[in-house]
Amino acid sequence: MKKVVIKLGGATIEQPGVIEELAADLRNLRDIAVILVHGGGAEIGRYLTLLGKEFTFVDGLRVTDADMVEIVEMVLSGKINKQLALRFQRCGVPALGVSGKDMGLLRARKYLQNGQDIGFVGEIVTVDTRLFDLCAAQGVLPIVSPISFGDDGETYNVNADHAALDVARAVACDDIVFISDVTGIYRANGETIRRLTPSLADTLIAMGEITGGMIPKVRSALECLHSGVQRARIIAWKGEGTLCRELSSPGSLFGTVVTKD
Repeated sequence: MKKVVIKLGGATIEQPGVIEELAADLRNLRDIAVILVHGGGAEIGRYLTLLGKEFTFVDGLRVTDADMVEIVEMVLSGKINKQLALRFQRCGVPALGVSGKDMGLLRARKYLQNGQDIGFVGEIVTVDTRLFDLCAAQGVLPIVSPISFGDDGETYNVNADHAALDVARAVACDDIVFISDVTGIYRANGETIRRLTPSLADTLIAMGEITGGMIPKVRSALECLHSGVQRARIIAWKGEGTLCRELSSPGSLFGTVVTKD
């Protein structure tokens, strides 16, 4: 059975109709086991502001103290995750909302950003795939909040992009699809690169054609190819049929597909 991991960004979740359109696509996929990993940065930010908690970022990662990690878990695992499960189920897609804590799904350790301690931010060290196997056998969509725990008993806030990549590697999926408000990887002139290989990526980075925040996206996509993942897709959602059409295309119709040379 073909395996696909989808990472859904918080901004995309909030777009009207996207979940319902994605559910329609999932109902039309045959013999494909899908795992969905979600974020929710904007919603977390709103709750932190409501509760009077100031927050900062270090290289895109939210500095997370002991009080804040409880709020992050409440929003990601308690609110967004369960709302997503309900919305998919109402659209006829059997769904199970879980966090990295459930069944020891995602085990994490403290993450140091360039040697700097940024609180209860974690990186995944192990992924237990048994829950994914059970869901695939029963035709159930697992919806994963990246909140995880460590051997030290602490709760860790894990970046959803990183969690999705680790899940993709663990299950050796055929495709990992990042659905966001970014239309793929693009050159310095704004042109979207429809198909990107490791050698082309190295060339374009050296030429200054891929710059800034695009570079870590490319590096992350290339990294997962070395662990059994066949393709990494970074796409923008363009309505019902986006996922079905994208997965059936050797290139990319709605963003960029990163493949081996």
